[in-house]
Amino acid sequence: MSAPIQQVRFPARGEFHAAVKQRVEQYFAESGRSPTGDWRMFVKTGTILTWLIGSYLFLVFGTTSLLTTLLAMFALAQGCALVGFNIMHDGAHESYAKSPTINRLMGGMLNVLGGSQRLWRYKHNRLHHTYTNIRSYDDDLETHGLLRFSPQHPWHPWHRFQPYYALAVYSLLTLSWVTVADARKIWSGRIGHTHLRTATWRDISAFVCSKIAYFSYAIVLPLFFHPWPYVLMGFVGVHLMLGITLAVVFQLAHTVDATSFPVPEANTGMMPAAWAVHEVETTANFAPHNPLITWYVGGLNFQIEHHLFSRICHVHYPRISSIVAETCEAFALPYACYPSLWAALVGHYRFLQTLGKRPNAV
Repeated sequence: MSAPIQQVRFPARGEFHAAVKQRVEQYFAESGRSPTGDWRMFVKTGTILTWLIGSYLFLVFGTTSLLTTLLAMFALAQGCALVGFNIMHDGAHESYAKSPTINRLMGGMLNVLGGSQRLWRYKHNRLHHTYTNIRSYDDDLETHGLLRFSPQHPWHPWHRFQPYYALAVYSLLTLSWVTVADARKIWSGRIGHTHLRTATWRDISAFVCSKIAYFSYAIVLPLFFHPWPYVLMGFVGVHLMLGITLAVVFQLAHTVDATSFPVPEANTGMMPAAWAVHEVETTANFAPHNPLITWYVGGLNFQIEHHLFSRICHVHYPRISSIVAETCEAFALPYACYPSLWAALVGHYRFLQTLGKRPNAV
């Protein structure tokens, strides 16, 4: 990977950001609602955690055949995805509740799933949400050359086949997190080209202890009841399903044919548009009128709203989406929104096709 450009900067906040912020704040003031979670989040959290724990217990103690094992693996993978989309994500963004303690506890569900809340907050909250779709800064675009997610990435001959092998790469997402990727970031003190705050002994101890706890219930405990090949198959299988689920939803937000990949000015690092405009131009929504998808992905189908207002709980996104869309229209800004999940999947496939072509042939 080439060396990063100098520090990226955005122009001063413009009229769009001020207007959309004022209109959304006015909605909450007039409705009397809190921007953080309400009773819906607590009911949802209880439902999801019951699903997660039940599917784990069923996989470890209740499966009696290959079919029931596969069903339990799928159920557990979806339970983990539901926790990530709906509980951990809002907690890490401090939008789950007013209480910082509750937010940190909910964000810490990522540690329970084998990840690292500390790394996620830096990688996702700081880098991805600030430098969306900017090469070398948005680490979500980096796949070590396996996939080409940015027009600024070098092209390799195998990229012409990326629409066909992308799912295989996606399946490795969480398996990589829990085994080597997080440890490498802690050891190197970097996420991509960006240096992390030096980890303290407390940080390292928390990281190691959470990994030990995770592998204890994910692998060690099941070994008391099942042969090791079955345990390994279950562990890997759950992560392959989980990786595909998470990665596909993530990709539908930014790597689709409706989003842009702005480039900073070479000498100054200045972006062509203010941050809020940049977020609208680099982000897409999908299936806004499908309540089942909205519930399942924790409002991440309203990704434009999430990027503009990441500290607002996802249960409010459907309502404020009309405010954001109307404000974008008033300022002649694109508001990319695929009407269905299928349309967004097609948009991602077309993106992979386009970026898979040799650049001078695009």
